[in-house]
Amino acid sequence: MLFVKAAKALALGVVMLPIAGCAIGTGIIFAALIRGLAYAPDQEETLFNYTTLGFAFVETFAFMLFGVAMLIYIF
Repeated sequence: MLFVKAAKALALGVVMLPIAGCAIGTGIIFAALIRGLAYAPDQEETLFNYTTLGFAFVETFAFMLFGVAMLIYIF
């Protein structure tokens, strides 16, 4: 039983590693928004829409990872 708990803890750690990638991706997306607004302030609405879409995709991946982690923990 202890081996199963250790394996679950290791699996949870491996599943949560890409969360750091999601945080980095979010930072890159919003840094690109700031850079884009500096180059073309008249395109604010378009840039913000693309940024919001990219942020939604990155966060969806993060929430899917949390779901996988919950499944590993439960079973």
